[in-house]
Amino acid sequence: MGIIWRKVWRDLAHNKARTTLAVLSTAVGIMTLGLVFGLSGVMRARLTEVRRASIPAHATLRGGPFSADAVRMIRHERGVLEAEGAIVVPIRWKFEGERNWRKADVVAREDYEAQHMNLVRLQEGRWPVTQTLSVERLSAAQLNIPLGTTILVKSGSGQRHVPIEGIVHAADILAPDLGGEFTFFATPETVAWLTDGTSGRGFNRLHVRLKITGQVPFEQAARETAARIGGRLERMGAFVEGYELTDPDRHRMQEMVDAILAVLAVMGALSLALSAFLIINTMNAIIAQQVWQIGVMKTIGATRGQVSRLYLTTALIYGGLALLLAVPLGIVVAHLVAVWLLGMFNVEAVPFRIVPVTLGIQVAVGLAVPFLAALVPALAGARTTAHQAISTHGIGAGFGRGRLDRLLGRMQGLPPLLVLSLHNTFRHKARLALTLVTLTLSGIMFIVVMSVGGSFDNTMRIMFKVGGDVSLELAHPQQASRLIEIAERVPGGSKVEVWSRQSATLSAGSDPREQRNGERYPVWLVGVPADSAMFTPRIVSGRSLRDGDERAVLVNHQLAAKDGIGVGDEITLIISGERSEWTVVGSYLNIDTLIDELYVPLVSLASTTGTSGQGTTVMVRSQSKEIEPQQKLIKALNDAFTAQGIEVYDSWSASKQWQEAQSAFGALTYLLLTMAILTAVVGGIGLMSTISINVVERAREIGMMRAIGATSLSIVGLFVSEGVQVGVLSWLLAVPLSYPSARLFSDLIGDIILQMPLDFVYSAAGVTLWLLIVATLSALASLWPALRAAQVSVREALAYE
Repeated sequence: MGIIWRKVWRDLAHNKARTTLAVLSTAVGIMTLGLVFGLSGVMRARLTEVRRASIPAHATLRGGPFSADAVRMIRHERGVLEAEGAIVVPIRWKFEGERNWRKADVVAREDYEAQHMNLVRLQEGRWPVTQTLSVERLSAAQLNIPLGTTILVKSGSGQRHVPIEGIVHAADILAPDLGGEFTFFATPETVAWLTDGTSGRGFNRLHVRLKITGQVPFEQAARETAARIGGRLERMGAFVEGYELTDPDRHRMQEMVDAILAVLAVMGALSLALSAFLIINTMNAIIAQQVWQIGVMKTIGATRGQVSRLYLTTALIYGGLALLLAVPLGIVVAHLVAVWLLGMFNVEAVPFRIVPVTLGIQVAVGLAVPFLAALVPALAGARTTAHQAISTHGIGAGFGRGRLDRLLGRMQGLPPLLVLSLHNTFRHKARLALTLVTLTLSGIMFIVVMSVGGSFDNTMRIMFKVGGDVSLELAHPQQASRLIEIAERVPGGSKVEVWSRQSATLSAGSDPREQRNGERYPVWLVGVPADSAMFTPRIVSGRSLRDGDERAVLVNHQLAAKDGIGVGDEITLIISGERSEWTVVGSYLNIDTLIDELYVPLVSLASTTGTSGQGTTVMVRSQSKEIEPQQKLIKALNDAFTAQGIEVYDSWSASKQWQEAQSAFGALTYLLLTMAILTAVVGGIGLMSTISINVVERAREIGMMRAIGATSLSIVGLFVSEGVQVGVLSWLLAVPLSYPSARLFSDLIGDIILQMPLDFVYSAAGVTLWLLIVATLSALASLWPALRAAQVSVREALAYE
């Protein structure tokens, strides 16, 4: 082993604490990088794999009824690879003994044993047979529906008792608490039985897979073929409401996953930057501590290249040791986070896998970052001449010459220990600057994450102000004045309004002549009273509805962005089979990407549907904003309407919906907080490293203090005080810098997820909490080096070179 290697290993072995701190800080950055890239590789691969394995339909036509003969005929249509019919109908159901009905979708297919697309898998029990149901696994899990359970289904002639005999996994259905519907599966004969023959005699969905040649872009070919199929079905006498296209290679949650990964990538890069700062700090300290040794090496003939290689080799060993720790940890953490996220999206857990690209990136970065971080300090140390090195008086010898040093020296009236700790804090300004950069960036990231979380909450609160705190949807339109009279007698509410909801279809495109068989979207029209005090949407563009508006519509901003709908455009809505033109007056914020709600004047909707003076939705402003009182109010209103023979179809509370929306975006918030905590750990390690080096360098000073009677408690207090001062100073720097950073990051995340900035809130709680965290972290990070300093004897200290 050469002299250089012997010195490197000696330095590493004799300074175990410093080696451990440098390796840990680097490992945190590399592990974060592994988490981001590993999670990205696993999630994207698994979502694409599951999407393709389900053999999704390229186009879905709605309307009907489509007969089995029509489906077989479409299979021979030019450009069609396969066609399959299905039925989707809404039902109301409940457990035996329950008072309130729930809503759900029932999906019926002709033959579950011979599925050709949109595959569902039997997980437990058996496929549905006549007068039985199977339940989607997430619906079963949320309400604890075991096999053998019998539910009551509302039908035209009363109630049907239906046993649950299977549990099915459908990968494209979300959990009900994330915005998906409760979903059951049945045979067409069972649907006809449940609906008294109004459904089930023909399909109302036609799923089609197309022959993809690559000569024509997929979307263009799919649109042309779907329009041609729709025209043929209409010539056969079927009603075609419209069609929707789906990307066979892109999972419906891919957009949210991409947003999460983009944000994590930014946080991971910042965490790695913090590790680089810490390496620079550590190498500067090592070289400064070994200036005299560098002089000796230069005296006996060491060249600049040999000296620089010595310290660069040390940095590379730090990186190598960090890789040994970070790579397996990053793989495991990425797998666990992927399993958690995939479970939320109804995707089965991914098998444990290693992403080779991630390993390559980690190895490259794990070696390159320490090397580059150490390059400048190593070259600077190598340029030190033998005369400069041997004649140095140690670190901080020049203290007192700067303006800041003189200012600190003129401080009067402070305790001597505090004055000494202030002097020592600013003794080595370059090291202090690097430590402050690390802690300041940690603080900025923490406050930014807290502000983003607060902005999410604020945005959702604003969104859920649209409507009442409690809403009840009725099975049939009722006289508005009667509904208000009944609801106002129920205690717990402060104001009542009656709105109306009506299903409709939006035709895409601006020219009605081109919309005959064009792409169309199912939407809900919500009729709002002109004098509503509860309708306060967050307007993105244009304006809200006004008194006197006729055929005006306020659209979901995401739908508007997708279809290029602008303020002033005319859109075509198909309501109860009739086409009508409406003018877009604005767009509003909507986080729910699964349901498109369009707000229109109640009078205009009533005149179109022939329900003047009636409504289907009762909005009640609750006296309490808590979930439990609102649920009690819902039950009381339900009982009051039922007693009057008015059937309630569904009910919900704004507080509960807000809680569910929070859980949907909670994954992103939790991951961001995890990243912020990791950066705080890196900052704490950096401070611990700095104080540890200070202890070593000031061994003679400690010995002199010991010799004149300083106690162990005084020495511990001195170093802990220095650490806390650095932490508080970093907080003072982080607070003003965090505000623009938080606003920028909030806008970025809003644009990625919502296609618009979030309603920004700067987290004062985050500022206060970070002060407590950084003060505590600084004290704890300083405590261990301080205890080591207190154990230094006078003889050991004065013998230090």
